[in-house]
Amino acid sequence: MNFLKYAVGCYGWLVLLLALSQPVAAVEVSGVFSAELIANNESSDARNYAIRQGLFAVLDRVVITEDIAQIPAVQQMLQNAQQYVKQSQFLPLPADDYADTSARLLRVEFDEDQVLDELRRNQLGIWTEIRPQTLVWLVVDEGAGWQFYNSDTMPDIESGLALIAKIKGIPLIYPLLDLEEQQKIAVNDVLTTESRNLKTASARYEVPSILVGRLLKKADCWQGSWESYFDGKVRQWHTGCLALKPVIQTGVRGVYDVLSNYYGIKADKAATP
Repeated sequence: MNFLKYAVGCYGWLVLLLALSQPVAAVEVSGVFSAELIANNESSDARNYAIRQGLFAVLDRVVITEDIAQIPAVQQMLQNAQQYVKQSQFLPLPADDYADTSARLLRVEFDEDQVLDELRRNQLGIWTEIRPQTLVWLVVDEGAGWQFYNSDTMPDIESGLALIAKIKGIPLIYPLLDLEEQQKIAVNDVLTTESRNLKTASARYEVPSILVGRLLKKADCWQGSWESYFDGKVRQWHTGCLALKPVIQTGVRGVYDVLSNYYGIKADKAATP
């Protein structure tokens, strides 16, 4: 490897990382304390089961831990999930998909203050709905070579990204890839971590967090490799041969773990005096 090229590339990322570490305005993520789930019917049992699932999804967005299911306080909250409901409503499902079933969509909004008070009382780390945006540079190889992610021509990837971003409450934004940007950056700039072009292109978005992803379609699965650039640090992880949505989930979940541990209120500070 050419040492000068390597050094220049590393310097470029250092400048970017220092810029990203500066304070940047966050956004308020809507729906962090609400959930939409499919209930088998409108019975009390089906409703209660769906509400427990909904509360679990909410807690998984706001509690700072690797596995909330192992926390006794969370288990207790799930057993009493009804008491945290602010309002709920059954809605019909699309007739084309659910014509011969009594299943319904249940929309649940949980009481934010009550949920957070209980988490603080149990001294659990929390991350509320004020969250930074993450810029996603994603390239995809579906068998015809690497190309930039395009939501219009890659609907399965688009739906996977939107779903996990909503589940985890992570505001993702994507490069415009307009004519000006395409003159400055190429797919190969996302395939290598030594690119000054990617650094320059990212600066226009003024976000504190960047996710670089590569999705490779194999014969019967997908593989992913990911890098998070945040707070002056680079973190890398990989996803083995899995279905598309689990691979995408691994990428977004990695960003969630990085950001929640940085911005979340740790257990000792979350406790109510």
